[in-house]
Amino acid sequence: MGLKENWWRFNYHMMRLGFIPVAKRALMLNARVEGEIPNIRPIFLAPVHRTTADVYAIAHVSGEFISFVSTDSFGHNGPINFVQKHATAAMGTVIWKKSGIQNVRRRALALSIDVDDRLDRRLIVAAFTQGEYQYDAVDSIEDGLIGLLRRYEKRHEKKHGQELRIPIVPVGIEYDRKGRGLQESRVYNWLSRWIPFTPNWTIPGFRTRVTVRFGSTHYFDGRTSQEIAELVMQEAAELSRIPYEVE
Repeated sequence: MGLKENWWRFNYHMMRLGFIPVAKRALMLNARVEGEIPNIRPIFLAPVHRTTADVYAIAHVSGEFISFVSTDSFGHNGPINFVQKHATAAMGTVIWKKSGIQNVRRRALALSIDVDDRLDRRLIVAAFTQGEYQYDAVDSIEDGLIGLLRRYEKRHEKKHGQELRIPIVPVGIEYDRKGRGLQESRVYNWLSRWIPFTPNWTIPGFRTRVTVRFGSTHYFDGRTSQEIAELVMQEAAELSRIPYEVE
C-alpha cells in the first residue's frame, strides 16, 4: 500500500468520521444509500455534481476510501483555494492543475499520470463528468476523464498481454428540498458579507434528506468515450430524479 496511500487513507477517514457527522448534525441532514459499489478494483464512479456536499455524501454512505478528481479552480478567494487544494490533495484527491499549469498538453499529461497512479493502486476513482455544479439538471458532460480510462485499458493490455476492463458506475444524488439550500439563505448572505474569506460553497438547506444511488455497471465494450459518458450520465440523472438535457 505504501506510506503515501496510508497517509491519504488516514486523512480521508478522519474527514469521513470526524467532520461529516458534525456537519450532518449541524445541518440536520439525513443521508441514505440505494445500491452499492461493486467489489471490483480499480473501479470508476461517475456521479452527478449538484452541490459541495456531493463528495461528502458519497464518502459518508459508502464508507470506502475514494480518490476523487478535482480541478484546482475551486471558485473561492485565494486563501480558501490554497487551503482547499492542499487539504483535498492530502486525502488522495487527484488535482487537475487547470490554473496551475497553463500549457494544455502538460496539464493533460499531469492529470493522466495521477489518474494512472490511482488505477495502478487498484483504488476507487470518482470524477464529476459534468465538469461543474448543475443543481437542477445534467446540462453538459466532459468525456475527457472517461477517455483516460480507455487509454489506461489499452496500455495495460499492451504491457501485460491481458485485457483489463474497468467498471464504470453512474452515481445519482437526490436532494429532497428544492432550491439551492443555504447559498440562497439570509444566513449565508450575512456570512459572505461580514466574515472574511467565506468559502463559495453550495450547501443543502436544513433538514435535507440526501439519497445516494449507485447504478448499474458499464464497460466500454467497443463504445467510444463520448458514448459511455452519455450513457452513464443519463443514468446518473435518472437516479438523481433530475432531467438529462445535454444536446
